[in-house]
Amino acid sequence: MPNILHGYDQEFNLLASIYNKKNLPNKILFSGKKGIGKSLLASHFINFIFSKNELNPYDINEKLIYDNNRSFNLVENKTHPNFFNIYKKKDKKFIEISQIRELYSFINKSSFDDNLKIVLIDDAESLTINASNSLLKLVEEPNYNVQFIIIQDNSKFILETLKSRCIEFKLTLNEIFIPKIVNQIHKSDIFDKLNNDFKFVYLTPNDYLNLFNFCNKNEMVLESVTIEDVLGKIVNKSLYKFNQMNVSEIKLYLEIFIRKKYIQKKSTKYLEYSNIFNKKLSNVIKYNLDLETFFIELNNELVL
Repeated sequence: MPNILHGYDQEFNLLASIYNKKNLPNKILFSGKKGIGKSLLASHFINFIFSKNELNPYDINEKLIYDNNRSFNLVENKTHPNFFNIYKKKDKKFIEISQIRELYSFINKSSFDDNLKIVLIDDAESLTINASNSLLKLVEEPNYNVQFIIIQDNSKFILETLKSRCIEFKLTLNEIFIPKIVNQIHKSDIFDKLNNDFKFVYLTPNDYLNLFNFCNKNEMVLESVTIEDVLGKIVNKSLYKFNQMNVSEIKLYLEIFIRKKYIQKKSTKYLEYSNIFNKKLSNVIKYNLDLETFFIELNNELVL
């Protein structure tokens, strides 16, 4: 399926208009809930800039990136000479100062063809204090021909002095776009085939991607899987052990399960369970407690 941007037409058109008028601030921040497509908006805007004088340039009317565009493929393959991406690596808990030092080297190099250099910093909330301070020094310097795009999960903290240096775009995603985005992620018309357990408005596109990956990894049929199937697999295979799953994913599936039970049973005790187990799971995460004890208690109370 084509690489189309859904849900952010107004924001994109504003960015493109400001850029075309040469008034775009060189430090912009996209903030919003995790998983709603902030990085996707950034990637479309980056392709809009880089592909202007290339074959198959960005289609601003359709909000479409062509997969045979040169800059798109260079960025995807991490070989674009004028693009630098900083993000939290899978084996790390934080963005470390060493990554910012690499950025210094990129900034100080000459731009290829004297074109704009773009720095994308994803997961800005994962910057260590030292990395944040080092980045702050860099963005405070006058950087000719460098565009910073910073992405933040707004449920978490970033250095206020860093944030204050940026023009912030606060992003929200209208739920009406979720089916189209989910179908694009899966590259098929999958949304209507999903069990109703997973058609809640508070699931983000990233939550659906995690569900797809979970089912694929555990050889589960996506079209027929229920929330009981997912939690049962997590408990029976002890997937909560050894960092096999992100605890935030487990927390989401637990919330879906309890909500379903509440709707079925019409009993307020499930709302009480939701509060109790959310607090307990938050403490498990905060204090690095034993997840197995938590799931034994959960299974005894709710019969997963």
